[in-house]
Amino acid sequence: MDALGKDRLAATLLRIDEEADLLLAESRHHPQVVIVGGSALMLADLTSRPATHDIDVLQCDAAVRKVIAAHRVANGAVAAYLDHVPYNFEDRLVPLPLPARRIRFMRPSLEDLAVMKLYAWRPTDQEDLESPQLLRQIDWDLMDELVHGEEEARASALSPRRYREMAGLYDDYARRHGHEPHV
Repeated sequence: MDALGKDRLAATLLRIDEEADLLLAESRHHPQVVIVGGSALMLADLTSRPATHDIDVLQCDAAVRKVIAAHRVANGAVAAYLDHVPYNFEDRLVPLPLPARRIRFMRPSLEDLAVMKLYAWRPTDQEDLESPQLLRQIDWDLMDELVHGEEEARASALSPRRYREMAGLYDDYARRHGHEPHV
């Protein structure tokens, strides 16, 4: 797949929105689509990375599932990683800054996205976590709660071992950036 910069990401999502608007013309329904990963960070200006290779769709309303699936750059397989998202992430969804007419494009909070990046821990995830834009805006107290609180990342983890690995990475990451985690 070709690399997608912020402008191409936005244009693709707005094309999906236009197709959904035509499909749902007789309806008042405004479906919600939750975008995660590098594409969510890029659209929210939270990463220094210039491009990504896909649009990671964590959740989408059934009404637009076929429209999204028709776009090969949309990756719906990330739903398999729901255990990498803090349990109550839906309570912290943030609208993406797109002038969509029909679809409500959302992303998890910066801190929820950071937890997902800590779980994945690939080079691009590490690069995203070191982004000055992200580091300027991160709420360390919320990160502590999402990582170490009983009702968040711990509650959604399928494996205690994977959870401990992610929590250890977070503690090291937080300390490297001048924050002592509240364990």
